[in-house]
Amino acid sequence: MIARFDKLLKARLLLLGLLLCAALPAQAQWYANWFAPEAPLQVSINDAFINVYSGPGSGYPIFHVVEREEVITLLYSRTDWIKIETKRGIKGWIKRDDMKLTLSPDGSQPDFPDAEQADYLVDRFELGAAYGDFAGADSLTMNLGYRFTKNLSAELRYAENTGQFSDSQILAAAVLFQPFPEWRASPFFSVGSGTIKTFPSATLVETEDRKDNLMQASLGAYVHLTGRLFLRAEYTNHYVLTSRNTNEEVNEWKLGFNVFF
Repeated sequence: MIARFDKLLKARLLLLGLLLCAALPAQAQWYANWFAPEAPLQVSINDAFINVYSGPGSGYPIFHVVEREEVITLLYSRTDWIKIETKRGIKGWIKRDDMKLTLSPDGSQPDFPDAEQADYLVDRFELGAAYGDFAGADSLTMNLGYRFTKNLSAELRYAENTGQFSDSQILAAAVLFQPFPEWRASPFFSVGSGTIKTFPSATLVETEDRKDNLMQASLGAYVHLTGRLFLRAEYTNHYVLTSRNTNEEVNEWKLGFNVFF
């Protein structure tokens, strides 16, 4: 009972930390440039003109206009505003909605993420906590991830599982692939490996702690809630390589919150 109370307290404290991180202001480099800095994203104006503001807000004065067929470079975004640079080196801000009045170099209309997605798509780090079921035991998992590209990331996972007959701890590393990060409900899958330490209940006789290697395969989804805060649902199959004659398979379901920063 005490172990479960401690675990719930840890989960609440970590969740509070995630919410605070998600509330921090974010200024994101333009997401296409972050993943391909050698090729800045450029568009041409497909309207009579677009107003250029001196700052990211309607309260700033309009000091310049870009006209039809003029090419501009997108530098970075802040909420509903995008900072641009003209061919003559003039820098200013335009409304994100005005991107509907531009064309890509191939003549198509650019596909821009919404304002909230643009912020998290450029963030490299991810921090999360999840609570779930580990073969009947209560499970608390914490993860720290690093994004190499918008689709591929690596993460460290630490889990504590509290059951009726034994407790266990898992430390693992995994590679995660997210094929459609711009979707509001974005699926992912991952593979990883690590170790599991098992601590049998003290009421059992002739038992000893064990440490085994394991492999993991996970399937899940991120659901964008707001800003950089996500709901993360995940199913994981653990294949435990025991020192005994037979190996073990353990299925885990968990649900939690993650933030990108």
